[in-house]
Amino acid sequence: MDCGRGRTYTEKHINNCQSRLPSAELIDNNIIKLISYDRFFNSSSLLDSTWLKGKIINNEYRQAIKHINRRIGQSLIGTLNNLPINQISITQFTILAIEELHAKYAGRIHFVYKKNDQPSEFNTPQSFIFINSK
Repeated sequence: MDCGRGRTYTEKHINNCQSRLPSAELIDNNIIKLISYDRFFNSSSLLDSTWLKGKIINNEYRQAIKHINRRIGQSLIGTLNNLPINQISITQFTILAIEELHAKYAGRIHFVYKKNDQPSEFNTPQSFIFINSK
């Protein structure tokens, strides 16, 4: 997230990240994995909607990931961007979003958030969302 120093993160700034995010992947028969290098997750439609096993539709999937991103954005908006994004804690906001999604999709689909604090190849911590459609 490259911006001028001293400005604050804005919703527009955060929305511009979406095009650079990695796509979801199926890591086994029932688990979808999303990776983030800059705290946000790609909310584009899945490459194959059968990954959802009919538990939710692709639009519901997209809305769920957008909901997570909105909660993460709430932790950033108004924060000075001369503070590196990897130093702003987004864990609470992400967990809140996951809890809200569990309430909404109870018994249909399960979300898990994991954070790896070790820098990745892009020199930022990775975050993961795992979606289980069992």
